[in-house]
Order: sequence, then structure tokens, then C-alpha cells
Amino acid sequence: VKIGMIATAQIAHAVADALQDRVKTPCVLDPVMVAKGGARLLNEDAVSALRTRLLPLATLLTPNLPEAADLLGVPTAQTRAQMGEHARALVNLGAQAVLLKGGHLTGDESPDVLATASELIWFEGTRTSTANTHGTGCTLSAALAAHLAHGKTIQQAARAAKAYVTAAIADADQLSVGHGHGPTHHFANLWSQ
Repeated sequence: VKIGMIATAQIAHAVADALQDRVKTPCVLDPVMVAKGGARLLNEDAVSALRTRLLPLATLLTPNLPEAADLLGVPTAQTRAQMGEHARALVNLGAQAVLLKGGHLTGDESPDVLATASELIWFEGTRTSTANTHGTGCTLSAALAAHLAHGKTIQQAARAAKAYVTAAIADADQLSVGHGHGPTHHFANLWSQ
């Protein structure tokens, strides 16, 4: 199961009710709360419902740095050390694992950290200079769900999904779609160069 933007507390409760009987089904929760441009995408009343009802059902939670801060009620992480602290705190709220995405950090690197109850695993990545990054979080969570559905462990799924999204971003400038922030190149691995 992959859960993306839910918008309201009512929707969060309905989704949680539907998932209660499927606790053995891998569930990737992408808490789409804040758009890349800063616009709020999740009503304030829904944050509590997401935190208390959906997060404990998640096999894997995939927030970006502002979303993690919002869920925890703390300032946004600015360093790798703070990322690790936030990821651990989110696991303590009930998710089986958390893949905290570091794309909002400044600098040439874009690390992600996978937190479980027992460890932190870092997935390193070099930042690609492109305006075509629309949908990266949704793409990552969908790739994670697909890999988990194929029987991969959370760590294997995270490694494969990170590699897929990194390649999709690296090849995004091959596409000429729309205006503004374009999409990542989801089929980069299938199209010949």
C-alpha cells in the first residue's frame, strides 16, 4: 500500500480504518504536507490524525525535512546529525522504519537516512542541478512500495528506490514537458540514450 496526500483528518481516519485489518500488508506512508514551494497541502487538523492513526500503521514513512519537522513540532533539520535525531524520533512515534529525505539540505550532497528501531543507514547522493524535480517524493514512495511488494527488505527497497530516483533526476533534462518545474524522467532506464 502506498499512501500519498490525504488533505483532511476525515480522509486520514477513513484510510486508517480501511488499513486496520491489513496490518501485515507493507505500507509506505508519504506524508505529503508541504509543497516544494512552501504551500501547505495538509490541513492542520489532519496532522494529528496522520501522526496518531496512520503513522503507526506504516512499514515505512518517507517525509522530507519540513514534513518531519511538522510531524514532530520542531524546527526543520539543517544538519545530518539533526536528520538522524528526527528520523529516530519518528520511529519512536510508531513507524516501523523512516526514510528521511535530505533533499532540502544545502550543499552538493543529498543524503537520505533510513532509521529503524536499531540503526541508522545513510544513502548518499550527489545533488543534480536541474529544475525538473517535480514529483520526486511521490516517485520515491511509489518505487519503495513496488520494491516491498516484490519481497525486498526495507533496506534493499530503500537502496533500489534511491538509485531509481537519482537516475530519474539525473536524466530529467532529456524531457521537454510543460513549463516551470518539470517531472523527473521515470523511464530513463528504459529509453536508449
